[in-house]
Amino acid sequence: MQALGLVWDAVDPLTADLSETATQIPDPVHFGARLLFERWRELQGGDGFILGRDVPARQLGGILRNLAVYEPIDECRDFRARLAGMAFLRRFGRDITGLRLSEIFREPGLERHRANMTLVVRSGTPQAFDVKMQRGRKTFLHAEALRLPVQSADRTATWVLSGLFYYD
Repeated sequence: MQALGLVWDAVDPLTADLSETATQIPDPVHFGARLLFERWRELQGGDGFILGRDVPARQLGGILRNLAVYEPIDECRDFRARLAGMAFLRRFGRDITGLRLSEIFREPGLERHRANMTLVVRSGTPQAFDVKMQRGRKTFLHAEALRLPVQSADRTATWVLSGLFYYD
């Protein structure tokens, strides 16, 4: 589908013949991911990165469309997308705001995403991945995903701030 000069291909994560390859990388590479990571790291020296205070923020204005916020549910048995920018609409073919991971993914992808987000929440360690969505040998999307532990607005819980940055 083409709208407003953008081409939206049929990238539905529930399609059986579509595969996602996520390769963990040691540090962010994409410019937007590095910007987000550096801002997150700067704030770790103080009282941490806090939703509502540190995002949205002027320093991150150029990448807000690439961000999503996930809230852990039932001790990380699932996660709810509390907010998702336009980059996630491109990835999933629909707005995922308000949806749980279990409503977005099927196995085996669901367990991989849930386990990775749980690790971010429990360890406080960021994760970066090189991600490719492919059907056969054709790559439909190539992006870098960054997941960061952040504090909820009321500072009572650790949530996940996810960035999705495309290479195109």
